[in-house]
Amino acid sequence: MGSDAGEILMRSLAGLGLFFFGIKMITRNLSAMAGDQFRRGLDNASRRNSVAVAFGTASGFVTQSGRTTSFILASFVQAGLIEARRAIPIVLWANFGCTLVIFTAVFPIQLLALFLIAIGGVAVAFERPKPLLTAISAVFGLALMLYGLQMMSSAAAVMINFPWFASALAFIKLSLIFAFLMGLVLTFVAQSHIAIMLIAVTMASKHIFDFDQTLMVIYGAHIGSSVNTWVAGVHFQGKPRQVVTAQVLYNLVGVGLFVFLFVVEQLLFGRSVLLSGLVHRVTTAPGVDDALAAVLLNFVTPLAISAAFPLFYKLCERLAPPQHHEELGKPEYLRDEVSGNSVATLILVEKEQLRLLKRLPAYCAWSRGEGQDGPAPRAYHDAFLQVNKHIQRFQTALLSQRMSPEDTEWLLNQQRRQELLVALDETCLELSEAAGKLGPEAEHIRLVVVEALDTFLLTAVDAADRQDSQELDLLDTMTRDRGPAMERLRNRYLTTADRIAADERNRVLQITSLFERGAWCLNRFAALLRQAPGFSATPQADAATQPLPAATAA
Repeated sequence: MGSDAGEILMRSLAGLGLFFFGIKMITRNLSAMAGDQFRRGLDNASRRNSVAVAFGTASGFVTQSGRTTSFILASFVQAGLIEARRAIPIVLWANFGCTLVIFTAVFPIQLLALFLIAIGGVAVAFERPKPLLTAISAVFGLALMLYGLQMMSSAAAVMINFPWFASALAFIKLSLIFAFLMGLVLTFVAQSHIAIMLIAVTMASKHIFDFDQTLMVIYGAHIGSSVNTWVAGVHFQGKPRQVVTAQVLYNLVGVGLFVFLFVVEQLLFGRSVLLSGLVHRVTTAPGVDDALAAVLLNFVTPLAISAAFPLFYKLCERLAPPQHHEELGKPEYLRDEVSGNSVATLILVEKEQLRLLKRLPAYCAWSRGEGQDGPAPRAYHDAFLQVNKHIQRFQTALLSQRMSPEDTEWLLNQQRRQELLVALDETCLELSEAAGKLGPEAEHIRLVVVEALDTFLLTAVDAADRQDSQELDLLDTMTRDRGPAMERLRNRYLTTADRIAADERNRVLQITSLFERGAWCLNRFAALLRQAPGFSATPQADAATQPLPAATAA
């Protein structure tokens, strides 16, 4: 009996491993297949409620997780691709879509699973046919998931006869609260409430759990999903956090409604009456009725929230208020409506680049102790990266269009200037952070370096804004080979200061090295700007094409 119990337990664990691996394969491959379509359809889907329902359901079925969908859309909100208010309905209905897969746990499809494993395994092993490999891999993952469920189901049907397994089930059955906590804890550990729901429905189909016990496991799994979502989405702030908060509240609202009804029925009748009566009108098959109840939960909940959506969204805003600097991360000129016109796009990119250039002196102001009531340097940097993503996306789209040779050269010039702007922003951020750590002994160096860089940046802004070649000449003169001047400044400080700590020396070296890097970037930026439309001075191609050096770090 002992060896039989061990074998059955190992079969159950093996089935569990295949089940989780299959879910992972489905999610990875379906997400890869639907990635481009997801992005293209996102804007259109969010504009109409009916399309948002269908799109959310489809995206939930593809990702197999409302949490994953909420993170994807929160990232899109962070990138400025969609408003939080329009993203939330898609997230709500994604939960309905991912729940549909729960029916696979109760249909007798063992032979289909074995057939798909055979066909999919051969195709994945030999990587043929190439165009369908991703889709076949997803089907292979589905087959592994179904076969794993079947293995667990068969093992559970046998294990119920073992005394130790019966004792464990008896403990769980002592209270519906235990079943609820089991669903919550297992979801937190497994990081997938769909997986726990599938397992619970499978056990219900084998008469291991009754209808009410399975319901409580499902409810607990939803709350566990909210806990996982809240913990994993902690890095989102402001409006993106509203999307994550909506997913957390979705489970709380849905489970709250259904558990309230469940408790009332338990107090009045001692069992579930209304929900069981509804699903048993359709089917009385064990497991199938619980699967139908889970789908009903995830259909009624988004309907109820949609009916009171203004109040729901206000609650999301209250729990995750917008950050005051979030507007910095949005492009002001670039719009998808003009992406088909190459010249218009190039002109608008010029305007966005000028906006980014005008922000750089704010780092110097912060280093001087000014602007402390505004966004911190790190917030400026994060916003810069968001706008940079928009610019790069539009520039990449232009590469696939037919353009004149002149416009192609303009685009390449813009791309190289954008690379320099990214390097400049990173340099200014590091310099402002390093300057803030300098002690009073190095106050003179901090003032000299910050004021000089601020002068360079303001000159670059004037030259770009006014398209003034004389300003470019001045910038070129000021930024040309600042190494000797910085070397003299370093030597004068390090040889005259007494008892300078090692970390202070390193910071002095770092801040002067960053200044040299910033000057180099501005010099190359001026050379590229001279070649752009609106400037007639002789191009300095050799200076503009030199590789970007790395700054010396402490």
